[in-house]
Amino acid sequence: RQRFRKEAQIRKLRELELTAIRSQMNPHFLFNSLNSVQNLVQQNKGREAHLYLADFAGLIRKVLQNSEKEEVSLAEELEMTEQYLNLEKLRFDFDFKISVNENIDANNTMVPAILLQPFAENAVIHGLQSKPENRRLKIDILKESTGIKVIIEDNGIGRDAAKKIAKAKNGKGSKMIQERLKILQEKQGEKYSLEIIDLSGEKTGTRVEIFIPEEK
Repeated sequence: RQRFRKEAQIRKLRELELTAIRSQMNPHFLFNSLNSVQNLVQQNKGREAHLYLADFAGLIRKVLQNSEKEEVSLAEELEMTEQYLNLEKLRFDFDFKISVNENIDANNTMVPAILLQPFAENAVIHGLQSKPENRRLKIDILKESTGIKVIIEDNGIGRDAAKKIAKAKNGKGSKMIQERLKILQEKQGEKYSLEIIDLSGEKTGTRVEIFIPEEK
């Protein structure tokens, strides 16, 4: 009975992973990306269009490469997230910074595939897009005693305001990740955690904290 339950968990996990792949390459994102390239070409910004297409191709290549993987290295995950943010930055004009603690070996630290991008997307689309200026996003990877903590923080309009504009601040992507982490925890018996925090006062916006246990 336990074996059947484990097999069912693995099947469910694969379904969620494939859904994550499909959601990343959703038609809106593809259309907007190609539209941005067209606009650059029309403005005779050939160099910018070339750089944009390089990031776009790199992102699609990474997604396809990772489509069969349950885990990827932190370095690969961050590279893919950075490529995604570079694409969106051209459309929405925001600043972002990715920092990794010096004690973390990103090439040999494994994380669930396509873990960060859905939260980065939420931050950009629902937090920063509706903010008029000084839009910032930062991703910090911190070393903990039993794993790593990922912090994704934006200074956007916050979840309450975003919900009034679009009823999906905590959209399908992040809900899907929550379900994936739950199944991974059941499957591996290790403690994953996810917390979404509404910032208040002068520091408005949203902070997402994800704990990923180290492999034993």
